[in-house]
Amino acid sequence: MLQTIEKRSQDRVKPRQATPVKILTATKSGSVATITFDQPVILKGVPKFTTNLAGVTAASAVLSNPTTLALTFSAAITTATTLNIPFEDPGIRNAVGGFVSNSTFPLS
Repeated sequence: MLQTIEKRSQDRVKPRQATPVKILTATKSGSVATITFDQPVILKGVPKFTTNLAGVTAASAVLSNPTTLALTFSAAITTATTLNIPFEDPGIRNAVGGFVSNSTFPLS
C-alpha cells in the first residue's frame, strides 16, 4: 500500500533578542560615579566607561545592588559632565546578554 510521506516544515528558529540595558541616573561624588540601570545587570571586570575629562579612567567597579553600579575612577570626576559608554562594552550586561544602549549620559 502506498502512503504519502509527511513532510516536515522548515520552521525557522528565531534567536533570543537581547534586551538593551538603559541608564536611569548617573551621579558623581569625588572619584566615584554611581550609575543606576533600568534592570538587573551582571558585572564582569571593570567597564571601560570614561568621562569627558582627559586621562581619567575607570579603576574599579562594584555592584551595590543588582541595578546600581559604583564605578571608581583614577582621579576626581567632580567637574565631569558626561559619562561615555563604549559600544557593546562586555563589562556590564543583563541576564539575556544585552549591552548598555546609551553611548553618553549626563553626570549630575
